[in-house]
Amino acid sequence: MPVGQVPEPQPMPPGAGAGTGDEPNGDQVPQTGLQAALALESALVEAIAKAEPSVVAIARVRKTDPPLGPQPAPLVGPPDPLSPEFLPNEFATGVVIDRQGLILTNYHVLGNPEENDYYVWVQRRPFKADPPWTLEKIVAGDPWTDLAILKIAATDLVPIELGDASQLRKGSLVVTLGNPYAIARDGEVSASWGMVSNLARKAPPRRPGLGPTDAAETLHEFGTLIHTDARLNLGTSGGAMINLRGQMVGLTTSLAALAGYEKSAGFAIPVDDVFRRTVDRLKTGRKAQYGFLGVAPRNLSFNQRQAGRFGAEIVEVIPGTPAHRASLQTGDVITHVDGQEVFDRDSLFRDLSKLPLDSEVKLTVDRDGQRLVKTVTLAKKFVELAGPAIASVPEPSWRGLHLEFATAMPPDLPRPPRLIDASQCVGVVRVDKDSPAWKAGIQAGDFISHVENRRVVRPEDFLRAVEGRDGAVQVRLAGTDDSGAARQIQP
Repeated sequence: MPVGQVPEPQPMPPGAGAGTGDEPNGDQVPQTGLQAALALESALVEAIAKAEPSVVAIARVRKTDPPLGPQPAPLVGPPDPLSPEFLPNEFATGVVIDRQGLILTNYHVLGNPEENDYYVWVQRRPFKADPPWTLEKIVAGDPWTDLAILKIAATDLVPIELGDASQLRKGSLVVTLGNPYAIARDGEVSASWGMVSNLARKAPPRRPGLGPTDAAETLHEFGTLIHTDARLNLGTSGGAMINLRGQMVGLTTSLAALAGYEKSAGFAIPVDDVFRRTVDRLKTGRKAQYGFLGVAPRNLSFNQRQAGRFGAEIVEVIPGTPAHRASLQTGDVITHVDGQEVFDRDSLFRDLSKLPLDSEVKLTVDRDGQRLVKTVTLAKKFVELAGPAIASVPEPSWRGLHLEFATAMPPDLPRPPRLIDASQCVGVVRVDKDSPAWKAGIQAGDFISHVENRRVVRPEDFLRAVEGRDGAVQVRLAGTDDSGAARQIQP
């Protein structure tokens, strides 16, 4: 054939071509490449159109600093978010989860709430998440799951439809919606798409060199994240990862940007049971609570792993914890949590730390070749290493006394000494200055075992024991002899 000559079209074989699927013989006719591409394009466009009204842009502006960018005149008063020159110090993304103005984003987006104001754009409509327009600019925030909820004065928002991240597989197509580099700060979010590269990935630890007894700062350091090749640049934290049905299956997080560099890979917090449970609690303005077992585990040896053994070996059992009460021992290897195989120390931490306080868990344990099953009720975990938990509903207190589970005491306060059974007392996390509890000599870091003659093992027990008491109340401090244990707290 001469060069450049176009060949004559050939007859198409039976069954080839663009059919409708309604042919008399009922056979589906294969699509052409162009038709398949157009069908995928249509699905992407429809998914984005469905979800984008629920995705917003967020600006974080320091109260003491003007926004970046040229200013036509000296800034007087608060910045004008409608000015063309307005460029926030920090920017991110959020997702509408309630018609009445609740916006979900990442906890790390907030920074220090006392130092910052937050502006939110919803489809070109500006809002400020700050009094007096709302009761609380931040409803609640949880550092352990990196989730937080802002409140704006809107009553006609479109909540995003939540999907199920457990249905994702490697190769699943996803779309991300966000505010990269603040270019979508008017609320018209930008889209990127790609596939799910991997599942149950680990966030990079913010503190290198964690050992078996060191605490991670977030749950995601143990391997919970969705990994995607969709581009997630600075500013896309708190955005939506959606499936082709327009349902949110992940909340995006710009982890690479946080680490000081960016890559052509991004991560998202999966929409799963932990996500839904945490969001539901944060929406009520309360702190989230997570379970705690009370062991320091380590990975099995190289030879054990090579031989096909999996699990996490206990190197320490913390006295007074659920692990201690269940008679777990040093050298035990935990192989399953509620029937789910444990591969290493991180998977053990992940599976336990996703569960709520008071969860009853069945642990399968290998002890010197003998298989044991232990049923354990989890205590409460301290989760504020990455920052303080935020709640608009204050924790209850009594006469200046603020209490916590003994297993969830902040690390800067004394832990229960070994002679104190942490399962049989509550911890004092704060005492208001000049309050009745202060005057009674009670200090942060003390542990209370009794109100009068009534044992208290959790904050609710204490509050029930003192409810309705108008006069002086005697409490007993744990770990002291009888002569110095009693404290009288006056009205």
